[in-house]
Amino acid sequence: MLQNGKSAIRGPFSTLQNLNRVMRPVLFTPIISRRGIIDVSRAARTPVDELMNLMNEVIEPAVRQELGLQSNKIPKDTFQRVEKAILNCKLRATVGEIAAASGLRISETEEALRALAYDSQANLQVSAEGDVVYSFSQDFQTTIRNKSFSLRLRPLVSKIQNGLSLLVRISFGSALFVSILVTFLAILAILSSSSGDSKDDKRNNNRRDIGGSTFINFSDVLFIGRNQRGGRKQEGDLSLPEAIFSFVFGDGDPNENFEEYRWQGLAHLIQRKRGVVTAEEMAPFLDPSPEIVVSMEERGFSTDDAFVLPALIKFEGEPFVDEEGHLLYRFPSLQTTVKAAEYLEKGYEGPFYEDYDGYLSRRPTAVYEKVWNLTSANSGQIFCAKLLGALNIFGVIWLGYLLSDPLVTASLLREGRGFIIALFPALIAYAGTYFAIPSIRNFQIKSRNRLIRDRNKARRQALQVLSRPRDRLSAKLASARKEGVQKEISKEDIVYSTDESSLEKEQSREKLDWDDRLETSKAANTRSSDWG
Repeated sequence: MLQNGKSAIRGPFSTLQNLNRVMRPVLFTPIISRRGIIDVSRAARTPVDELMNLMNEVIEPAVRQELGLQSNKIPKDTFQRVEKAILNCKLRATVGEIAAASGLRISETEEALRALAYDSQANLQVSAEGDVVYSFSQDFQTTIRNKSFSLRLRPLVSKIQNGLSLLVRISFGSALFVSILVTFLAILAILSSSSGDSKDDKRNNNRRDIGGSTFINFSDVLFIGRNQRGGRKQEGDLSLPEAIFSFVFGDGDPNENFEEYRWQGLAHLIQRKRGVVTAEEMAPFLDPSPEIVVSMEERGFSTDDAFVLPALIKFEGEPFVDEEGHLLYRFPSLQTTVKAAEYLEKGYEGPFYEDYDGYLSRRPTAVYEKVWNLTSANSGQIFCAKLLGALNIFGVIWLGYLLSDPLVTASLLREGRGFIIALFPALIAYAGTYFAIPSIRNFQIKSRNRLIRDRNKARRQALQVLSRPRDRLSAKLASARKEGVQKEISKEDIVYSTDESSLEKEQSREKLDWDDRLETSKAANTRSSDWG
């Protein structure tokens, strides 16, 4: 792959090389040094030579290093979650621990860990049973970023994206004030250019007074609804332009990180249960159908475990039947850990976790989705957004009524104010979408929240079945606890490591073994010669 990348990099240089062949005879001028020796190498260097040298010595190696970095091949979200999980696991963990802390698939986690370990020169430790432990240095993040310009650029790109997002939100909200201002200024311009008879002038003056009374100090209302105490913006506060954007377009998915928290919580549960769980224990984290939950409530246990398939795929679980005929699920990758006691006691903190009594818990037993809201703006900001939107629609309708008169349009074109006619379609589009988009969103949100409440209800009912188990489910849970085994890898269990000291130790051990075998062989040969 690297050779292909190299050939791809050198390909565009062919034009420069051809140009260099043409320019070299023309620009060749011998340079005589102080000792009278002709410096042919310096004489033969043209500007194209300098450019080629720069590409070969600086640009090409940098591009080759960037293309060869394994971390750049990992999706951004996966890279960030694995990197965060490594820090949470205190730089030393198994693949299962990183998968549990990141909420990623085992295969996906292993691929990302190998890439990060390769780029940061992490230490791989292998136990006698073949379990691999990844050990990273304190500065592994710096080591990886020093090799990649794109990784160093990611924080800056993220800041720029956040800044642009904020700019768009403020710009759309401010556009409402601009639309109102332009609309009523256009109305005043049309009224001021009406016929000059006294009756029309009087009506024009009256309307001008009415129009003037509608002007407000826009700089004063930009921050309506924000907490003014201390002059500082508190968490969750929005300026009025931001609130207007939120009213029209919303605030994004409230369950954006739900999948991550869901799988983190389930993996943590499996680890606490020593790698063996039942379908009933996984149900509050998954999506059992209402029919399955109703069956669980009637029978006291699950009769259809199809809903656990995503968890089996995610963490490479395997079903098995115990001696009593109970169907259980084992997750070997989550049974191996480095810091079992300390890591499992810490738990995960997430906004979706609840315990049996419905309170937030550091040890999750269920996970719930959040319902969508039309907007995060407060009631005062919503009132202002609706009032200003209604005022804008009123002004656009009034302006459209005035522009429907051919004499008015002709007068505007004659006076050089034709831009008012050109702006009118944009004003209509803004005013129409201002209330149309929230109306459509409100319908979609109601439908989406109905499904979310159904899923949350099913998880809560499954949790209630688990919290008050009947005899058969109690026996099934007891069997799962009996089958569960947790294997903690200590430093004494490591038989091979990629660090230098371990290599030297292994080499010395192999040397001693070789010497022992050699001495044994010599002794055997001596005994054979004596018998001979």
